Amino acid sequence: MALTPKQNYLNAINHQPTEWTPVFPVDCAGSGFGAFPGPWFEKGPMGGGYDGFGIRWITPASGGGAPIPAPNEHIMDSETIVDWKKIVKFPDLDALDWQAIADEEFKLLGDFNSETTALEFGCGNGVFERLAALMGFEETLIALVEEPEACYELMEAITDYKIEFAKKVKEYINPDIFNNYDDIATERGLFMSPATYRKLIKPHHARLYAAVRDLGMIPIQHTCGLCESLIEDIIETGAAAWSSVQPVNDIVGLLEKYGDRIALIGGFDANGVPGRLDATTEERLADVHRCLDTYGKFPSYILFPWVIVNSLDPNDMLALMGPMLGEAVRYTHELGRSHAK
Repeated sequence: MALTPKQNYLNAINHQPTEWTPVFPVDCAGSGFGAFPGPWFEKGPMGGGYDGFGIRWITPASGGGAPIPAPNEHIMDSETIVDWKKIVKFPDLDALDWQAIADEEFKLLGDFNSETTALEFGCGNGVFERLAALMGFEETLIALVEEPEACYELMEAITDYKIEFAKKVKEYINPDIFNNYDDIATERGLFMSPATYRKLIKPHHARLYAAVRDLGMIPIQHTCGLCESLIEDIIETGAAAWSSVQPVNDIVGLLEKYGDRIALIGGFDANGVPGRLDATTEERLADVHRCLDTYGKFPSYILFPWVIVNSLDPNDMLALMGPMLGEAVRYTHELGRSHAK
């Protein structure tokens, strides 16, 4: 019996037999942050504005309209973090119109069919990213060194908030997957030492993922950059998958050694030639083929091709993504017929 795209996608994450290499966001639709800005109280409303913590976000065209905290408008620094209880105001999740939030998410999904397509909800601003939104990356990194106890306590409170957030997401949107966005690395390496991650951040990831599993959703960790040194830690937190894995990591080596314990989502060289604004369609499709030829033989690999366009018009993004996703679907099924897993 042939698998539906949803079954095939979830099988890859759960280490069950697959019929082809799944493709995000085709076999699994994206809601929340990542696909779109997500609920306004995390990264501001669409087009920019204030979030539920009082941070103003902007959406520059140079980042494809992705929201970022307005520079130099942070509400806290590495000295005042000790007073975070007086400074940080958490959104009142019970006061929000969650039905309206859910309706907007499904409106953006268009003709989504939950019977045939899996659904992921992207939760922006993991514990590290939320610290950075409150006080900037430099001050956050200083605070992790100079005020680790205050950082831990604040991240503990953020995790409490995230767990309550996840409960609302489960009740009103009911996705199969809950993706925690927490970029803790750059292309060159981690923002902090592995020891700092393990002591101050990892416990909060683990607690959130345990709660997500208890709610009946699959937790995955989103981290861009060179993060392979923490692969065993990511597995130990309970994350079922790591997205978006970039080729600065040894993806083949990770799949060979850990593919029976964690799925890897990504592979596309979005920061290389295929991701450049002047890249040709042929160059982008060639990298889709590279990913599927190189990583597609592993049953725990999921392809995620994406590029950032210098535009605020979603049609410009669709014009770039459409050919890649179309070819990915065609090629995965071609390979699936001859390389059944």
